[in-house]
Amino acid sequence: MPAPYSYDLRKKAVDACSRGEKKRTICRLMKISRNTLDLWLKREQETGDSLKRSPSVPPEKSEKFRI
Repeated sequence: MPAPYSYDLRKKAVDACSRGEKKRTICRLMKISRNTLDLWLKREQETGDSLKRSPSVPPEKSEKFRI
C-alpha cells in the first residue's frame, strides 16, 4: 500500500483550487488523481479540513453495538 499524502500537499491542492486554479492543472502539477482532489475538496466542504474524515457510523447507532 502506498504511503498517504502529506497534510501539506492536501492543503496546497485545496488552496490552489479555492484560488481558482483548474483542477486538471493542480492534479497534473501535484501528481495526484482527479478523484483524490475531489475527495479532499468534499472533505474540506463537509468538515472544514481536508484531513479530517466524517464518521462512518453516527454516534447514536454505534452505541447500540457496544456490549
